[in-house]
Amino acid sequence: MNAVVLLFLFFAFLGILLSILFLFKKKGDRMANILLSVYTFLFSFELLNNCLRWSGKLYTEGFIHIDLTHFPLWVVYGPLVYVYARRVLKGSGFQKTDLLFLVPPLVIIALLSPFYVLGAEKKLQVVTEGQTWAYATFPNYAIWIVIAFMFFYAFLTYFNFAHQKRIGFRQNKWLNWFVGSYFGFAFVFALYIFLVRFGIMEPSYDYLIDLGIVFFIGMLAFFGFVQPEIFEGKTIKEVIPFIKYKKTGLSPALSLEMKQKLLDIMQREKPHLNNELRLDDISRLMNLSRNHTSQIINEHFNLSFFDFVNRYRIKEAKNLLMKNADNKLTMTQIAYDVGFNNRASFYKAFKKFTDFNPSDYIKHIAAS
Repeated sequence: MNAVVLLFLFFAFLGILLSILFLFKKKGDRMANILLSVYTFLFSFELLNNCLRWSGKLYTEGFIHIDLTHFPLWVVYGPLVYVYARRVLKGSGFQKTDLLFLVPPLVIIALLSPFYVLGAEKKLQVVTEGQTWAYATFPNYAIWIVIAFMFFYAFLTYFNFAHQKRIGFRQNKWLNWFVGSYFGFAFVFALYIFLVRFGIMEPSYDYLIDLGIVFFIGMLAFFGFVQPEIFEGKTIKEVIPFIKYKKTGLSPALSLEMKQKLLDIMQREKPHLNNELRLDDISRLMNLSRNHTSQIINEHFNLSFFDFVNRYRIKEAKNLLMKNADNKLTMTQIAYDVGFNNRASFYKAFKKFTDFNPSDYIKHIAAS
């Protein structure tokens, strides 16, 4: 067994160990941990399947029943990512419509079942004689359907959960990474199939492709295991032991002092009313570097710079809307008065921070 196979085998068993830790982890959301456990285990099982195939052990009576069992998994990963993200962000459990996610893997299992039900000796004979596909049915075009399902789930998760307005800056970064890692897996998988099917790459080079997959699996497993800490408000650097803190020059006491200074500046000088306001402008007012100012906003307010500024602008806009019966300002005038460059960005930010557009907000306030 060569060194590459041993490397993958290490990650396979590491993934299995992590999946067990996720399963029995008491901290955090129990259901989310179980979903992550299943997700990590299935990835690890596929890696183990590949290791057995590369080493030749798969084609022995002891392991032959594992052959082709990873095919249905390709359309299981995506739904698990979707349901996990939904659980973490919305706290919702399983729904009846989730049963639809079982259809693709069940179809693949049904197509391959004549091969699955063979005894070990017969199955080994079939594989050795190259007659696998005389029993198992998996048309050449089926892999493209599988890839389409992968990207469908990836986009479904991204567009539903990747830009949640009710979670903070750090949590959004984590979620974008989580969904992005699955995008990466789907892309690498599709690229490998494309290169092999069109004769550009030999199938044996899946070692190289799986190195990319191992990276996604390994990092996703690690981030997943520290996910509860990230969602409790800690930064990624605080929970990754192999990344050291950079010397920011801001002690905890100074950081808190700068936070209060920023609040005072926003309250007293109202820089957010300037529609050309940039992070550098705030930095000059605080007499801090650009990076330190960004750090203060991200760590203490859990917001990006633009969300931090827009939150103040929307507060000003709400005050103007409440008095609009007297001053008769148009929505465009209000948008410019509170610091927005255009009406569209004003409406988008207003919806993000209030769940209403400005007109509906006035009606809501009047009715309450």
